[in-house]
Amino acid sequence: MLSLHSYAPFPVGLHFLSVIAALAILIAFSARPDSLMDGAARKTFSDAMRSSLAGHHDIAEATARNWERAGLPEGRILQAVAGMSRFADLHELAALERSRKALNESLKRLEGGKSARDRYLYAIALSQDSYLASLEGRNLTAALSGRKAANLCQDLMAEGYDSPDLKGILGGYLFWKSQSLGMLRSAFGGDTRDKGIEWTRQAASADGPFQEAYRTSLMWIRFERKEFAQGLALARAGLAASPGNRIYRQAEGDMLFRLGRIPDALAAYRASWTEYVGLEQIPSNRLSAAGNLARIHEAAGRPDSARAWLDTLDATRYIPVRKWLPPSLVRELEPVRKRLGRR
Repeated sequence: MLSLHSYAPFPVGLHFLSVIAALAILIAFSARPDSLMDGAARKTFSDAMRSSLAGHHDIAEATARNWERAGLPEGRILQAVAGMSRFADLHELAALERSRKALNESLKRLEGGKSARDRYLYAIALSQDSYLASLEGRNLTAALSGRKAANLCQDLMAEGYDSPDLKGILGGYLFWKSQSLGMLRSAFGGDTRDKGIEWTRQAASADGPFQEAYRTSLMWIRFERKEFAQGLALARAGLAASPGNRIYRQAEGDMLFRLGRIPDALAAYRASWTEYVGLEQIPSNRLSAAGNLARIHEAAGRPDSARAWLDTLDATRYIPVRKWLPPSLVRELEPVRKRLGRR
């Protein structure tokens, strides 16, 4: 799956919030065409992302390497995106390291660039850096990179650039920043969640190379707001656009479970368990399916089946894998374990 956004909440400064209202006016009256990425670049990104979403990661990474050989900074960024998409799906550590290297080189090359194109690419690279840091639990780095990316997008929009990519990056920031502040949000410029949702929605509706990243971002925003029917619709729209996408399949199961559609949720996670057989270097997504099957069976009143799936999850051979399980799943399994008499 695409990894353009970190979903961790970001700290925010007063200056950032003070210009949000002005942005809408500036965009409405001075919008420029989206010239931040030319047509050839968009097509290359789109082709690679379609391959990645279909699970053809070798093709996506080969496209990125071929493009990078031409000396374009977009090629290194695409290498980072493709590598992290591969890691999110298959948990290959080598792919994560390739992404890290490509990101570091991209950030070094683009930092301080003055052109709109360089600043736009730098924002994308920073978003990737934020996601990588959040994966590894480096929350401060994730927050700082995410805020820098949002500030760059804010500046470009204030200059009149009207791009779904700018709205997608900034929209996710606006929602999660305000969501994390809770009752303090009024002291830091007000509630920007609705604006964040709307800009993320617009980005997810636009036909572009990062559309699925914004669809994913919007899907988890809906999940956070307990709008599970809308989240399910987004997961299924992702599956329709990318049939067989294994990460959308798991998201579909999450939404179905929250909607109380137990048989459908079980079917989605059984499919996910099967789809990952023999694919993952570190079988994190397969074990996530096992954990979800445990809690769904427990919710359905089938404790023996739930314990059997917990036995799979807790097998000694999977100890090194557990650190890659989603923290939210680990937390949500704690009361399930307690009710089942498991540590």
